[in-house]
Amino acid sequence: MENKLERNIDYIENMINKYEFLKPFQKPLEKLKENPDSNKINDLLRLINIALQDKIEELREELNKKEEKLRAIQEEFSNNNTEKYEQEIQKLNQEIQNLNTQLEETQTKNQQIMEKYQKLSIAYRDLKTEYENFVFRTEKNQEKLKRESKERIISNLIPVLDSFEISLKSIKNTQNIEEVIKGVELIYQQIIEVLKNEGLEIIRSSEGDKFDPNIHEAIEIEETTEESKEEIIIQEYRPAYKLMDKLLRPSSVKVFKLKKPTQEKTQTHEEIQTHEEIQTQQETKDPNHTTMENNS
Repeated sequence: MENKLERNIDYIENMINKYEFLKPFQKPLEKLKENPDSNKINDLLRLINIALQDKIEELREELNKKEEKLRAIQEEFSNNNTEKYEQEIQKLNQEIQNLNTQLEETQTKNQQIMEKYQKLSIAYRDLKTEYENFVFRTEKNQEKLKRESKERIISNLIPVLDSFEISLKSIKNTQNIEEVIKGVELIYQQIIEVLKNEGLEIIRSSEGDKFDPNIHEAIEIEETTEESKEEIIIQEYRPAYKLMDKLLRPSSVKVFKLKKPTQEKTQTHEEIQTHEEIQTQQETKDPNHTTMENNS
């Protein structure tokens, strides 16, 4: 598919380089080179086709004018029976021949562009249909997989429901708590087995384990002064659950956190000495303070 796109881009580039009137399409072509796209190539071919058709009309108009001019000169030439128009007639015939050549070449190129445009349109339509069918099949397969997954899980849970019904009936007819507990534990193990078979992993944490932010969530903190206990789990409230490589729920735990030491301000010898000097200076400046001390 990529080689086909590149071939079409090269073909368009050759056309633009060959014909001056197609130069305005150079910039769109450069963008198309950076990001090839069959739909955009199709659009560019359609625009070039329109430009070629306009050029054909322009050449036809110019050709008609030359032919009219030639007929007028030939008529005057035959009436006057003179050779003064021979050179101009030859020149016009040459120009008309050149215009016809240009017209034929442009028409041929236009036909080629039209064929490429039609082929690309068909290819794009087929590709679009194929993609839509692929999306439809994929969605259908996904729905089928979801349905089968649900059927499998529900089928595996039906025996658990049966166990629940049996337990509920037996609870009404028994006074033995141990049997009730044993029945509930059995049902719990059945549920765990079903979930494990579906890929569920239960991650439990014990007292003394290191806190891991990837699987743990600290919901309670206890401060400690022992560095060795920092971020150590004290208690687990809820286990973590993991399905394949995805963590469904982190484990809720209580952890130790290192207590920051309180900073008490203690006066140094220099601070005490400075304080005494300031007090002495204040007493010297205040005579009333000295007199009152003397009177006392």
